[in-house]
Amino acid sequence: MAALVQIDCVSKDGRLDPYERVQRVGGPNSPDVLPPDASRFGSELRRRGFAISERPRWSLTLTDAIQGVLDGKWKFFILEGLHDEVVNVEIAKSASGHLYLKTEMDADTPDQLLFLPECR
Repeated sequence: MAALVQIDCVSKDGRLDPYERVQRVGGPNSPDVLPPDASRFGSELRRRGFAISERPRWSLTLTDAIQGVLDGKWKFFILEGLHDEVVNVEIAKSASGHLYLKTEMDADTPDQLLFLPECR
């Protein structure tokens, strides 16, 4: 079963093509969800009840994120609006055949992801 993982930031480049602007996605690590990167150790300590003051974040290249979804490892979502509505992130294909991530709210281009803050 795929782990449900929140995306709350993206890294963009200066390209004008909205299908290729998102280069990386990232988010917070939750105590009940294994993060999609090497910080599983901290997540496991939190799950066992150890207090960890710094909450590490995860970051993946777009290629790794897409492959993880295709492999069934992760299912991504964003929180949208005043009431933090859960919006699923899905894989789409541009007219040129380029795979990219977009939310189920987006008609074609990944507008909701592009509106997220830049990952640090």
